[in-house]
Amino acid sequence: ARGASIAVSSPHPLLLPRSAPAASPFRIFPSFLHRVGAWYEMARGGGGGGGDGKPNPAGFFSRHQNIFLYVPNLIGYARLAAVIYSFAIAFVDPLRCLAFYFLSFACDELDGRFARMLGQTSTLGAVLDMVTDRLATTGLLLILAAQHSQLVLPAILLIFLDIFSHWFQMYTSMLLGAASHKDTGSRSWLVSFYYSNRIFMGFCCVCCEVLYLSAYALAFPSMRAFRTPVPFELAEPFPHYLPDGLADALFSSAGVPYLSVLLFAAVPGFLVKQLCNWVQLRAAAISLVEYDLKRMK
Repeated sequence: ARGASIAVSSPHPLLLPRSAPAASPFRIFPSFLHRVGAWYEMARGGGGGGGDGKPNPAGFFSRHQNIFLYVPNLIGYARLAAVIYSFAIAFVDPLRCLAFYFLSFACDELDGRFARMLGQTSTLGAVLDMVTDRLATTGLLLILAAQHSQLVLPAILLIFLDIFSHWFQMYTSMLLGAASHKDTGSRSWLVSFYYSNRIFMGFCCVCCEVLYLSAYALAFPSMRAFRTPVPFELAEPFPHYLPDGLADALFSSAGVPYLSVLLFAAVPGFLVKQLCNWVQLRAAAISLVEYDLKRMK
């Protein structure tokens, strides 16, 4: 009859026409992910809903019960696999090793972004992120120690400082009720500024990784082929303060490798990162002592 309403079911999101491509690839990628999520929901419940025809309360790209399959956690698994593979080929294929380690490092930024964008933050993801950070740094320092025997003790000390400071900070944050070691009301202004200012934290972390990766790559003659026109006489004093093997890699009469310049450019950020680790360890230790003293009253 004329005027009678006709119920028309809305099409599934997967079947909707594609919109015009976004100007930025960072907008295209989430759109692609949501299309995959729509396919996932259709496969689960048929037409984007449950078996009763009602829409699913939680989709793949929102908070749901299977935390192991959260998108940021999947990125975390991929990151861990990439760094393990990079270490497996570290002594036979330096270019591929650097590529996969860089991929793992980039995923460290992506998992946090997707966790916030999709509302899929989780304790599992926070712990996975921190542990992968520690293991990646430890593995890279062990490789440097294997390449240059003079760096064994410095590498061990850096590993100790990194693990000590972050574990103390993590445990202190848990006692204070924070979600992760980055959510902290530390007594140190440097630690608070480090974790609250992502640009500063990113600069320090990137400098630290660049220094380690440059030192690793310089152990291979093929990676030292590209050199700067800097006269050797200007760099001649530096090798006297370095281990023999590393000094030969950094400087030679043929010129200074570009990787050497990159390594020394990263030194300030590296030193600030180690200072932050030390201050973080000290502040966390004081907080733990104060916590014990309060319990004794």
